[in-house]
Amino acid sequence: MSNNPTFLNLVLLSGETHAQLQAAKQAGFDRVEIWQNNIESAEGGAAAVREQAQQLGLGFINCQVLSDFAGAPLDIRNEKRRQAQQFFQLAQAIGCDTVQAPACTRADCQADLIDEDLRWLSAEAARHQLRIMYEPMAWSTIDNRLEATWQRLERLALPNVGLVVDLFHITARGDDARVLDTIPPEQIYEVQLCDTVEAVTPGEMDRLIETARHRRLLPGDGNLPVAEFVDALKRKGYRGPVGIEVFNDRLQQQPPQRAAQQAFAALRRCWS
Repeated sequence: MSNNPTFLNLVLLSGETHAQLQAAKQAGFDRVEIWQNNIESAEGGAAAVREQAQQLGLGFINCQVLSDFAGAPLDIRNEKRRQAQQFFQLAQAIGCDTVQAPACTRADCQADLIDEDLRWLSAEAARHQLRIMYEPMAWSTIDNRLEATWQRLERLALPNVGLVVDLFHITARGDDARVLDTIPPEQIYEVQLCDTVEAVTPGEMDRLIETARHRRLLPGDGNLPVAEFVDALKRKGYRGPVGIEVFNDRLQQQPPQRAAQQAFAALRRCWS
């Protein structure tokens, strides 16, 4: 493997949290993306998750997911900010330095509030010595394409807010690896790799979301131009975390050790 840290999103694995962490480490991953429910459902809670990770030598890429924050309507703003504070505390409790906050997917997303909300999120995260990963998703209401999302972050120049580069969401919007050309590698906080067989577009939004949440494939098992994106990132000198985020019902039915091993093997094949 290259020197890039490797990670696995735990959504791929079945079983309880402690078994998932063990499986990810044994497969060869350096870090994991961990979900709020992984932490809250774990025996012993956040303290036990942190202790196990330390014993395994396993890091956390991020704590997820603070959903629909930037641009949420004013009548729920206080509630969303309360949720953000809860995520900051949860991340700190497990020894994680980053919270993932994807672009808002609500139909009533308020475009004129996004900048203000991101500034608040950045400032509050900084008070906790945390970073924010901001992710454009194919079904986000406003920031649903990587280039436009980067233009927003470039304009705001928030020191602790960076991009998630997710191959699924980029290609679903019709973009190719050239979309990475203008983004400085240090502003990419992580790269999530996956694949698909079926072509999905925003013109079939229900099918797109269904595929994203249930039928993504490991990189190399489908038709996406994974190699082109990998080559573009390497040419840019990207040295950050690269890993697997695959929502797949069939893989999730397997024992966590087997699914994690398949995921790491796929990552080694496409990012060596």
